Amino acid sequence: MATLVHAALTLRRTVRGSYAFAVAAIMATLVLLGVFHGPVGSLRLEHGAVGLGWLAVFGFRIAARRRTEGTDRTPWIDLELGVLLLVASHAVVQVVGGLDGPLHPLLYVVVAILASFARRPMGHALVPMAILLEVAVHLLAEGRRDWSALATHALFTCAFGGMSLLFTRVEIARVRKRSQRELDEDREKLSDQARMFRLVSAPSADGVSDEDRLVRSSIEEVQHQLFHILQLLHRTLDLHTCVLLMRDESAGGGALRIVELVTESDAIAAGPFGSGEGAVGAVVKRQVPMRLENLKDGYGGLCYYDGPSTVRAFLGVPILEQGQVRGVLCVDRIDDRPFTEKEQSALEGSLAQVLRALENERVFMQLERTKREQTVLHRASQRLGEALSEEAVITAGLEAAGQIAAFDFGALTLYDVDDRRHRVRRVVGDGAEHIEGLTFRDNNSLTSMAVKNRHYLPYRGLFDPRQQTVFTKRAKLLGMRSLLILPLVVREDAIGTLVLAARRKGAFGDGVRPTLQVLANQLAVSMSNAHAVERLEQMATTDGLTGCLNKRAFLEELERKLRSAERFGRPLSLLVTDIDHFKAVNDTYGHATGDVVIKELGAILRRAKRETDIVARFGGEEFCVLCEETETEGAELLAERIREELGASVFKTDNGPLTVQCSIGVATYPIHADSSGGLFEASDQALYVAKRGGRNMVVTAKPAKAGKPAKRT
Repeated sequence: MATLVHAALTLRRTVRGSYAFAVAAIMATLVLLGVFHGPVGSLRLEHGAVGLGWLAVFGFRIAARRRTEGTDRTPWIDLELGVLLLVASHAVVQVVGGLDGPLHPLLYVVVAILASFARRPMGHALVPMAILLEVAVHLLAEGRRDWSALATHALFTCAFGGMSLLFTRVEIARVRKRSQRELDEDREKLSDQARMFRLVSAPSADGVSDEDRLVRSSIEEVQHQLFHILQLLHRTLDLHTCVLLMRDESAGGGALRIVELVTESDAIAAGPFGSGEGAVGAVVKRQVPMRLENLKDGYGGLCYYDGPSTVRAFLGVPILEQGQVRGVLCVDRIDDRPFTEKEQSALEGSLAQVLRALENERVFMQLERTKREQTVLHRASQRLGEALSEEAVITAGLEAAGQIAAFDFGALTLYDVDDRRHRVRRVVGDGAEHIEGLTFRDNNSLTSMAVKNRHYLPYRGLFDPRQQTVFTKRAKLLGMRSLLILPLVVREDAIGTLVLAARRKGAFGDGVRPTLQVLANQLAVSMSNAHAVERLEQMATTDGLTGCLNKRAFLEELERKLRSAERFGRPLSLLVTDIDHFKAVNDTYGHATGDVVIKELGAILRRAKRETDIVARFGGEEFCVLCEETETEGAELLAERIREELGASVFKTDNGPLTVQCSIGVATYPIHADSSGGLFEASDQALYVAKRGGRNMVVTAKPAKAGKPAKRT
């Protein structure tokens, strides 16, 4: 019954998903039969019904496309809509004269639209479909054999589809490039303003980070205050132009840029301006205020004007911080009124307010940045403290590092002191697929040096792939310009490194490196704790001699596997094995040899089992093997392989070569038992039968209701 219901639902989904193709096929048949041939006046009621049906189906599929936008159904719906449009276009063309009629170019327009807007590869597929449909109409509906005309139409169809597809892709690429350029220019402008105000070097990572928002809000606040000050000066001193220029230290020679101005002129130059140009350059060089008066018309010594100006009086005051010129505040008039000492004092007082506004924003930004870093470290510390596995610790550490400093490549390496090898434990970001799982010995790489010296590298955070090796010479980080390798140190021992790289310069400077070092220290401690927890869990669940599960862990797994077998109705087989005459081995050859025999049996069991099987040392020389989804016959074959391999093993002892044998009991859920305790008891009873029956044999438990145990020797 369930199969029938499933088949019915599948058929229903198929019908619902393909009715548009069915409608298109019906209309295509009508077109090929020439139903729409004739003048418009000859169309009857049935033609209108077909048209209304087509409009209804087309509208439903348009609505379905909107609901499934961005899913894997979208391309198929595009194909349905394209086929519907093609068939409808041929119907319209057929009404007004067919392929030789005046509306035949409509087919080219439809093909161009479909090739442009349908999702790939459906847009590509619609072009040959349009050609095939036209061939069918040409041969069947119109009964023509004019192959040259048909070839011409097919050529034009391909041309329209191909050119439309090409032009659309080119336009999309152009728009994307322009948007990216505008975004880069906006970020560069933000970075320039931040540097000029000495607030921060704005990051250029993808997206808008907290640091971006902080810088943007601070710059807006500074510009608001500067505009207010300049506007007040403009009105109070009756000025023509009041402009503040700041030095951009990143540009060659410290070029001057306009950061704010209030003016009545329409001829302001965009800049930047050389720090030695005209009157403004003289203020920068002399580092003292400069007043000019009685200037002639057409004076060209004021760089912030685009060409000669009509200014008659000029006053420039340098902005000094720690003995360095950071910018110039310039004012001028177009009437012949020289600036007085009192006006110069007012200008210098305004500059003090400008500097105070800048300093306040710097302090505010530093406090906000410190607060944010402390918040990130606090959250990271909580997550690292909660993480008990190595995987969780690494994930929390890399996420926290990304919140402190945006990076394009991140990796965590571990160092094995005994083997003297480094292993890349986790990689994220650009080029991760080439470095994941990389291992390398101590070499001259920056990673090895950071571990040896227990100090971060490189010292200035700059990366040159031609001269510096991060891991190995073959594993290169392409396109990266900033690099920081932090050693993970626990009690004076480096256990690995945290490697961060970015495409932008200055990504890991003095502003973020100390915070990342604190994070690296916490990450190292958490990694050490995770390893300790892993060792404790291993000791609690693993037998120390053989490396197999111990009795407690095995019983827990038996309960869990049996519940799974009950839920999904799958068989579960259990093998219980015991070494024959093991007491004689210990008495004759010693307990050390007995341990060797036990270890070898454990190794044989681990080699013989499948990946999903579980092997445990239940106690003494007794072992258990739990096999999921395994019938009794498969368990018996596995038991025979184990018995034969142990019997063929020869142990070298001081008293000569030693061979041992084992007996194995087999039981399967639900044939021999319906509970975990019952399954183990059935296997143990089968083992007891094997021991009493002569040893060195596999015995299968008898079914739960009748029969006797089966023997294999």
